[in-house]
Amino acid sequence: MILHEAEKEADVIIWDGGNNDFPFYKPDLNICLVDSLRPADELHYFPGETNVRMADTVLVCKVNALDNMQTAHEHADHLKKNIVKPHTPVFFTKSIVTPEARDPVTGAALSKDEATNLVKNKRVLVVDDGPTLTHGGMAFGAGYALAKDLGASEIVDPRPYAKGSLVGVFEKFQHLKNVLPAMGYGEEQVKDLEATIQAVDCDTVIIGTPSDITHLMDFHHPSVIARYELEIVPEHEEDFHKTLDTFFDRFGAHHQPHAA
Repeated sequence: MILHEAEKEADVIIWDGGNNDFPFYKPDLNICLVDSLRPADELHYFPGETNVRMADTVLVCKVNALDNMQTAHEHADHLKKNIVKPHTPVFFTKSIVTPEARDPVTGAALSKDEATNLVKNKRVLVVDDGPTLTHGGMAFGAGYALAKDLGASEIVDPRPYAKGSLVGVFEKFQHLKNVLPAMGYGEEQVKDLEATIQAVDCDTVIIGTPSDITHLMDFHHPSVIARYELEIVPEHEEDFHKTLDTFFDRFGAHHQPHAA
């Protein structure tokens, strides 16, 4: 019923599921993203493996973060040989990270140069996505990438400043050193995160979380949000667009009008 109501309002419906989710509507075109920094994870996590096996198209993202493209090609070969459906195209994408900031008094958006200046040559605290860093196993996220790209003078180690439940988080996930995971599983943990951020001696806080957590707490520091966009690598762009064009063919094949 939800799907039918949505169909009345839109020409195209996009289901955006991720890591712990998969579509419970049958899509006409199923695109799955895999992380080039976590090769073979698609064979070790459910329902991530399910998503890749169901996919009509696979995008290997963050290839711009790799030391060389050979790693990306090996990842694609592994996918094609071991997991994706026959003839499923695999494309490479970059994750382009840019800064976004607002004036703390007026709330007006700052220019890109102004946002950059809050990071360049500054001592920064990076707050990155919690699940990505903890059970996702990553040592950094988009906020850390932005700090490096924009030339922060120092990425401050948050561990000495951890408060409350965040102390246990760092004890459990010892691969974390230069980033603070945005943990907010309940009101008390949100308060612990806020207290930790406030305690850190830094010039700027970089937020690499999918949502803007500045609405939930007071940082006591200027903040910059790391925004990132997907960009198909030039050599795959034409074929990817052709694949998208097949969406309409798939739709027509799946939804032939019934005979009277």
